[in-house]
Amino acid sequence: MSKLSRMIRKNGATSRPPNSWHAPSWFETRRQLSPTVGTAAELHRDRDQVERANPRQAAFLKEPATLEALAKDKIPIPATIDREGYCDDLHLGYWLSGVEDLRMVQRLVPQASFRHVLDFGGATGRFARHVVLTDESAKVTITDLNVNHVEWVERYFGPSVRAVKVSPYPYFPLADGTVTFCVGLSVFTHIDSYESGWLAEVHRVMADGAYALLTIHSEQTWNVLPAQAALLKKLQHNPEFAEAFGPGRPMPAGRHVYTWNPNSIEHNCNVFMDSTYIHERWSRWFEIVEIAHRAHKDFQAAVILRKKPGSV
Repeated sequence: MSKLSRMIRKNGATSRPPNSWHAPSWFETRRQLSPTVGTAAELHRDRDQVERANPRQAAFLKEPATLEALAKDKIPIPATIDREGYCDDLHLGYWLSGVEDLRMVQRLVPQASFRHVLDFGGATGRFARHVVLTDESAKVTITDLNVNHVEWVERYFGPSVRAVKVSPYPYFPLADGTVTFCVGLSVFTHIDSYESGWLAEVHRVMADGAYALLTIHSEQTWNVLPAQAALLKKLQHNPEFAEAFGPGRPMPAGRHVYTWNPNSIEHNCNVFMDSTYIHERWSRWFEIVEIAHRAHKDFQAAVILRKKPGSV
């Protein structure tokens, strides 16, 4: 008889286990979704939104392809709370940040096939919407920890973009060899204990010869941390980081996990790894095509991987 069964028999069938047994994760807590903030085209007509956009991203608004995507995109933009705070109230900037990521993928992985894209940690489709806007035949599966992100995608996107809830433990509910491209933006920057398990899962679901783009905090990220005030402030709460980091001091070799929420196994840390570590460890699963430093958000590196045909 289980411990729970013995407790129920002793205390009565209506008794509940103590709350200390399980503290519900915020990723598991369902809440009412907030009203959307309009379509990209509507936001483009808002002068304040245009003027406040990041100048680098606003430059895309001069491109015919971006203006065409603006007109085509009928999926509303999620409220700030429904996109994990991305871009605060810069709603057009949120949409443009997805354009920027698509351009990065097209530049770094021109061979990528969008027939079936796995958007690992894709939240409410910031990147996914641009995949299907640029390739009408594309299919995207978003996987995310947050049950509310999954609900948002299922409510607002059409059949070309679907979402599935995953746990912190490595598993994608996808068949072997069915993904033609995998993207994971700011995901492996927060995975502490299960890195190899998630690499194995990405490898399993990818088709032979398929590519992946996964971003990391690299040694180049370490070097530009003084310009990343929000990230640096969070990291300085970790005593190991505070001891290792200083002006002109190189990042310690290898892989380092700096935890800032020790009471959770979900999204509780920032992870740094150098290029030597990537070549030594990740090459056990993939061919390392390139490590493009400062390719994402101006401070993360983009690791381009290829699944070797016939690899197991």
